Amino acid sequence: MKAKTFLFMIVTALLMSFMVSCDEETDSDTRFEQKGTVLNRDLMRRPSFGSGKFSVARGMQVTPLAPLNVQTWQTPATGLRKCYDNKNEIDCEDVGRYRGQDGQTQHGVRSVVAEHNNEIIRDLNTQLLWTKQIRSDLTWYEAKVYCESVKLANKTWRLPTVAELRTLVNYGKVDPAMDDEFKVEDAELSNWFWASKHTHFDSESSDKLASAWIINFYDGFVEYTSRYNSYSVRCVTKN
Repeated sequence: MKAKTFLFMIVTALLMSFMVSCDEETDSDTRFEQKGTVLNRDLMRRPSFGSGKFSVARGMQVTPLAPLNVQTWQTPATGLRKCYDNKNEIDCEDVGRYRGQDGQTQHGVRSVVAEHNNEIIRDLNTQLLWTKQIRSDLTWYEAKVYCESVKLANKTWRLPTVAELRTLVNYGKVDPAMDDEFKVEDAELSNWFWASKHTHFDSESSDKLASAWIINFYDGFVEYTSRYNSYSVRCVTKN
């Protein structure tokens, strides 16, 4: 009887040890050691030697990359430098119970520089590159084709996502609500700028039109509309 009980205890201990090792799997290669965590984004993009294809270290847990329209940079400063109570402008150094306003905290970063003979504007926070040139009076489909056809600095250009385009809004300015580096003087263009498509309204039907996101750079208002309307576009690319 004692022998059976001892054998049962040994088998139970072995099973428990096996379950723990499966739950906290580690890779034998210390360069990629991960214990109970997901593989980071850089390793997910690591190409396997000589294959030309992307692979990951054996035994790693893998999660999908963040969707394109997800913010992956430090939140930009809004540009607001004034503070208000429920009626009037007040001193940002003495806001009293109205604390926490952007004009008081000055949270975030705004820093851009012109490059490539002033044809490209680099955002040092997001590391996105923007065309200085703007095209106007284009449908969403025409804007998409235009951006993908831009030949500048050997980069592949595209329409911005709405999250990317919104980083250009300076809420401390109006008409246009953007930093001076992005202004185009004497340009006959709409204040509305195209961004990425609206995935919920991605196909035509009898009760809805295929839509895309737009931002009004008069004041930074975000909206969506039919892709057949005509607005302005500024193209973007990654660094």
